[in-house]
Amino acid sequence: MKAKITDKRGQTEISEIFSSLQGEGPYLGVKQVFVRFGRCNMSCGYCDELENMKPENFTVLSLAQVLQGIGRFEKEKGPHHSVSLTGGEPLYYTAFLENLLPRLKEKRYGTYLETNGTLPRELDRIIRFCDIIAMDMKPASSTGDRNYDKEHEEFLKIAARKEVFVKVVITPDTKAEEFERCVQIVESVDPHIPFILQPLSDAFGINTKSLQLIESSFMQLAEKALCDVRTIPQMHKIWGVR
Repeated sequence: MKAKITDKRGQTEISEIFSSLQGEGPYLGVKQVFVRFGRCNMSCGYCDELENMKPENFTVLSLAQVLQGIGRFEKEKGPHHSVSLTGGEPLYYTAFLENLLPRLKEKRYGTYLETNGTLPRELDRIIRFCDIIAMDMKPASSTGDRNYDKEHEEFLKIAARKEVFVKVVITPDTKAEEFERCVQIVESVDPHIPFILQPLSDAFGINTKSLQLIESSFMQLAEKALCDVRTIPQMHKIWGVR
């Protein structure tokens, strides 16, 4: 029988812990220990972790086991730039993070939170322990999920207390008005926050229609309002690493 969480502060659902290179955003290429949490509160059509998020593919681990896994990679492969808390959605497990993050800080690990940016109350509970926040914004036309503008704005206001950058995955279906709303939210909080356009990855590499949207209009639209706009694909897929 599949193990179940009986203590939300002391246990969590993990699909994998591993050492690799960060493949997205402005910290591209740094070495990290990745802690991949099991579940997510969203269902994005382009998600590349759907298989990992199936219950049969993650394991209930204790706080001690997670720390042991991180420490093992730090010893074998280290030192690492930081510990990437990813998923799934790490903030789905905030009670556990409230227990894990202080321990990571005690051990002087950098903490890098990869999040879909839809759970502001949960972020507020643990942000004091975060060093870097990698926040996705989720246009409904890209994800096939609902609109999260209100949550994104509240989330970013909290995240701006620390180092944060925003990433938007651009698909062939991304609507200009929804993308523009993402730009407006970042501009209203702080136009200096780095803003990353990530063209959709597909089986053949970078999706050409997504890249054309970025080059023809989205990049210029963002640059009119924001100070640090970049286009960065998912490089770990090109490198052939996790």
